[in-house]
Amino acid sequence: MTPRCAVLHGVAAASLAIVGAGVAAGDDALEVAPADARTNYFAGRAADCGTVIRGGAAVEGSLAWVLAVGGRSLANGAVAVRHPGRGVTNAMVTVPVPAGREGVVAEATLTTVLADAAGNRLGMATRPVRIFPADPFFDRRRWLEGLRIAVVDPDGGTEKLLTAAGVPLLLARADADIAALRPHVVIVGEGLAWDEHPRLAPDLVGLCGRGTNVLCLAPASGAFPLPDAADTVGDGVADRLVLRQADIVGDLDGRLDWRDWSAHGSTVVSRLAIVADREAVVARAGGAPRGWPWLEARFADRASGRPAGTFIICGLGIVAHWEETPAARYLFAALLARLAAPAADTAPSPDPRSHQESPR
Repeated sequence: MTPRCAVLHGVAAASLAIVGAGVAAGDDALEVAPADARTNYFAGRAADCGTVIRGGAAVEGSLAWVLAVGGRSLANGAVAVRHPGRGVTNAMVTVPVPAGREGVVAEATLTTVLADAAGNRLGMATRPVRIFPADPFFDRRRWLEGLRIAVVDPDGGTEKLLTAAGVPLLLARADADIAALRPHVVIVGEGLAWDEHPRLAPDLVGLCGRGTNVLCLAPASGAFPLPDAADTVGDGVADRLVLRQADIVGDLDGRLDWRDWSAHGSTVVSRLAIVADREAVVARAGGAPRGWPWLEARFADRASGRPAGTFIICGLGIVAHWEETPAARYLFAALLARLAAPAADTAPSPDPRSHQESPR
């Protein structure tokens, strides 16, 4: 491929953005690199991908790009570039990502090549591109139905989104006797304020002790009492408590981004601060910019010691970023797979891809 390759017929026009030049480059060598850490993109949608040009001499030329799988070009194009030789220039290209096959995540590479007006190559950058179908539950409907998922979502936003995604749900009010629904998994809607539902946390902890799994999505505010062997009431006892940063995403599904989910906001929308509240230790949501975005408490049967339920609080914005990145959708699928798997301290995180009903 030459740096002057033409845009393919039908390809969306690329755009160019210039970032303010605030740092003198001096005699630094010119550097070409991806503008962000994103690697996850939706199949069948246009993707905006930035390349940063730093330092070096002034350049007026072009940035050619090609999206390829195994050496086979899927799309290519070029944009005009003017780099003043100081500060940072960000060249943005719009890449038409192919639709691909349902249920198949494709591994591709985006390569960008900077050339001057004479066609001399000055630098190159590559980034992996993982192409995800929009539906993370393709061919897994019976598995979803078997989870008997109940949702506690007074505002309705999470319930509406998951229903549109084809996730079968049992609806419950925040104050309802959820146990009557006999769910295997309870989802607490994203953005719920714990302090507006003071009985919800202890009720759900009690369910965990009896074998129900709970996933709380990014609470907006309020405190969750940290259970331990000394103060847990009911049939279960908390025998493990884990706090993690956002890199937990890589453990759940190594294909997923966890640093960059959005150009307009942070991946993490809710963090937990571990604080003392009278005689108890609590995880408090809201107002903790350096807190923990992940809490996982595992319960065991008080009498037999056998594994019971698991309680997860996930502060990453799954609902908030559902339309921006497939990482949000596939993380949700991985969370359900983790909660559905048999609990064991030594067991690896279950592979969320292992639940297809007709593997291809």
